[in-house]
Amino acid sequence: MFGSSKRATFKPSVFETSSRRRHRRMPPWVGILFTGVIIGAGGYWFLQTNYGPKRLSLDESNKLTSEVSSLSTESQQLQSQLESVTQQRDALQSQLDSQTETLNKAQGQIKDLSDNLALIKKVIPADPSASALGIRGGEFTGPMGKLDYSMLLMKKNEQDPDFQASIEFAVNGRYRNGRSGTAELDPITLDVTDFQQAAGTVEIPPTMTARRVTVKITDVATGKVLTTRTFQVSR
Repeated sequence: MFGSSKRATFKPSVFETSSRRRHRRMPPWVGILFTGVIIGAGGYWFLQTNYGPKRLSLDESNKLTSEVSSLSTESQQLQSQLESVTQQRDALQSQLDSQTETLNKAQGQIKDLSDNLALIKKVIPADPSASALGIRGGEFTGPMGKLDYSMLLMKKNEQDPDFQASIEFAVNGRYRNGRSGTAELDPITLDVTDFQQAAGTVEIPPTMTARRVTVKITDVATGKVLTTRTFQVSR
């Protein structure tokens, strides 16, 4: 009954008064740390508010997104237009190259024709009158009542200026009743160049068949007779 008992162990209570606990102070570096954090956060907020990029509202953000999308669409359209214009440019360049090649060929042909023309001028017999304008060749045909003509007119000096000439036909033939006669036709006006062909069909008396034609060419400006030649009419 009076046996030995265990000795109670002392446990400090959370409600123990300060007089029974040892007082502990906060280390100084903790206060400095907190102060630095507060100052840094405040500084960051100040810089962000006054100097940092402006934060967009939801409407502004949606508007900016829409504008970016629109610009992207316009960029794609411009790129498509650029490709189309580039294709057109390439096609035009190809066409230009083809036309340039054709032009070079045409110029070569013109040179050949000019050389041939110079040779023809030398080969064709000259007009016996040796006038400023000569009839270098002529062919006349036609049934009764008509006269088909084709003449080659050439200047004696190709450097002389072009001029206007009047061509008159005096047609000698036989009428249907057997009588012979001469019909003078109305003059034909022609602009004469260095190498000129005159061809066509004229009316003669309806019952006449042409046998011979005398051609007279006159300078319209001066009234001077330039040349006169007579040709047989072929049947």
